[in-house]
Amino acid sequence: MVKKQIIETANTNLAIGVAIGGTRTKLGLVDLSIGKVIETLISPTEKNDSNKFLNYLCSAIEQLKEKAEKENSSIKGVSVGVSGFVFKNGMVDSTYGFLEFMEDYPLVELIENKCSITCRADNDARIVVFGEALYGMGKNHNRVLVLTLGTGLGLGFITNGKFETSLPYAHMGGHISVGHTDFKCYCGKEGCLESLVLATGIVDSAKRMGWEEKFPDLPLNVETIFKAEQNGNTIAAKIVSDFVSHLKTGIHNYINLFAPDIMVIGGGVSKGMKPYLEKLSDTEFLKPYKNYQVEIALSELDEHSGILGAAALFN
Repeated sequence: MVKKQIIETANTNLAIGVAIGGTRTKLGLVDLSIGKVIETLISPTEKNDSNKFLNYLCSAIEQLKEKAEKENSSIKGVSVGVSGFVFKNGMVDSTYGFLEFMEDYPLVELIENKCSITCRADNDARIVVFGEALYGMGKNHNRVLVLTLGTGLGLGFITNGKFETSLPYAHMGGHISVGHTDFKCYCGKEGCLESLVLATGIVDSAKRMGWEEKFPDLPLNVETIFKAEQNGNTIAAKIVSDFVSHLKTGIHNYINLFAPDIMVIGGGVSKGMKPYLEKLSDTEFLKPYKNYQVEIALSELDEHSGILGAAALFN
């Protein structure tokens, strides 16, 4: 009798994706062949100390490498999505104060030297649109644009599965003016879209309308404001109406610039936006061409879009 020998085949199509956010840093071990996050590690983002930042990354990377080794698998490398202008060699020009130490910062070189692993990096918004285009709502669409309403307003665009430019020239695309305000965005402009549609902008709008004095028992956050609007609160209705109006103007500016087949909205603010999608999809403005149609959708990948998009740089 001949015994059949069972040989386990190692999975060599794994990569680690890292999404460095304004609040949290998320790492995931990704199976690129199926677009699945196998293991996730999340920690508060270290914004002030480069050594602490790198020590955490290397410790987390090592944990994920050990996970892969236990399953008789190997990792191609680690890819990082980070705010700011990221050059091909992984040098971060600036994060504009988001990470204090990351000015002319050789991110890839430092990770490769300290963590002993092949590393790649790109702008975080480009990373997110890559994840959405390959594995999320943008799958099966040629022209995919993603807006991420997180700590900043991220803008990423992909056509036929590839970036239109090799470098993130449009990473400041959230800083378009959509109206007039009596305050300035940190970028220096008034009426800046980013300053009006992020969680901080919505909360600041509520403060200017006296929310804390009028509703001292209601926590002041986006979730509460959206819920109050749905329940008929007139002040919340005004806040939400302004938010939708500003975002809608921004969306149609992007439509006229990129003519996407689908625009995906992600990030923390997007979680409460389902009741307002129809208003955002109104076609009252001129289109790029007569029969143009665009789908506006909310991300379903949630926190995995950045992890998947980063890891996919090794595809």
